[in-house]
Amino acid sequence: MIRQSFIITDQDGFHARSANDLVYTANRFLDCALFAEHGGKRVTLHSILGVLSLSARPGDELLLTAEGGHEAEAMEALQGVMIRERIGRWNEE
Repeated sequence: MIRQSFIITDQDGFHARSANDLVYTANRFLDCALFAEHGGKRVTLHSILGVLSLSARPGDELLLTAEGGHEAEAMEALQGVMIRERIGRWNEE
């Protein structure tokens, strides 16, 4: 299992476009269990409605988890989306 924490940096927080980017990427790795956690809630990254339900705002922490056959590749792809699309930055704490 791989876990990576991010701080949401997008001024609009977690919205439809950023959620769609993550879900689209997650759905390339159907052999992995991919989750996002925020505010005590854990949802699958394979569901846009689940991801949107997190309602993460700027400055909030988002924890991504990958477990399964291609977990390293999946996490690398998800990290790329978070950084490239300026959704969030690595939480270095």
